[in-house]
Amino acid sequence: MEFYKKAKELMDMEAVEFFGGVSDAEIKSAMQTLEVEFPESYKAFLADFGGGDAGGEFIFGITDEEEESAVKATQEERGAGLPDRFVIIAFWNDVLHCLDTDRMENGECPVVTVTEDYKISETVADSFGEFLYDYLNEGDE
Repeated sequence: MEFYKKAKELMDMEAVEFFGGVSDAEIKSAMQTLEVEFPESYKAFLADFGGGDAGGEFIFGITDEEEESAVKATQEERGAGLPDRFVIIAFWNDVLHCLDTDRMENGECPVVTVTEDYKISETVADSFGEFLYDYLNEGDE
């Protein structure tokens, strides 16, 4: 959660466009629909922001808009073979970025990219909070 708190501070300074935080009930419903537990940092992000554009790239969240919904994107890709352990949080440069919920440890799980045949290509961060922080912070380095 430390990385998420740092990322949240950066988001307050960046040009961001979110669709608003969601309730605990909406988060629980999304987890039940996908039959997974979200990591703590992603739950905090959903509660605070809901999802949206973070400085130029879209982060999927909880919304009724199909092209912005982590639930709908994940369900659609699961229908095409995405393993149930993955939750799609972004689709950047034709690459799926997913939470790997089977690797949950201390309330967090890694963010991975997956190949077209839904195999892990690379672990990009140890947590959603770190993923978000690294993305927002890369322009400052």
